[in-house]
Amino acid sequence: MIRQQSGFTLIELVICLGIMAVLMTLAITSYSGYSQRASVSTGIALTSPIKLSVQEYFMKNNRFPLTNEAAGLFAANQYTDTHVRSISINETPSPGTITITYKGAGAISEGDSLLLIPSGDASGIRWKCTSFTLLASLLPATCR
Repeated sequence: MIRQQSGFTLIELVICLGIMAVLMTLAITSYSGYSQRASVSTGIALTSPIKLSVQEYFMKNNRFPLTNEAAGLFAANQYTDTHVRSISINETPSPGTITITYKGAGAISEGDSLLLIPSGDASGIRWKCTSFTLLASLLPATCR
């Protein structure tokens, strides 16, 4: 009498579970990096009205504001999000610099910041994006 095999053997199941574990590890690592980059991008999205105020100030005064108050904005801690602690206008490293300070989560440490540094002339304002504290892999493509 011939006996037919039905189902999977224990070795086949263990191999399948091993492959699934490797794929899940890769997926979680990839998602974690994506999530952290999205957190950094959230801060940049919050700066749109602040950039506009800096540009208006520059057009009226032919120089950049040194503080949020000078630009007619709320205090720095009023611009927050689940990932952003504050957004402020500073004079370091250049007048009119917008500093986005992040809350700690994952690879983003508490107090990490992203700087948007303006340079302007009669033709308009250009923004340079840089960070001295964030990992290069977390920076948006426009900042690398």
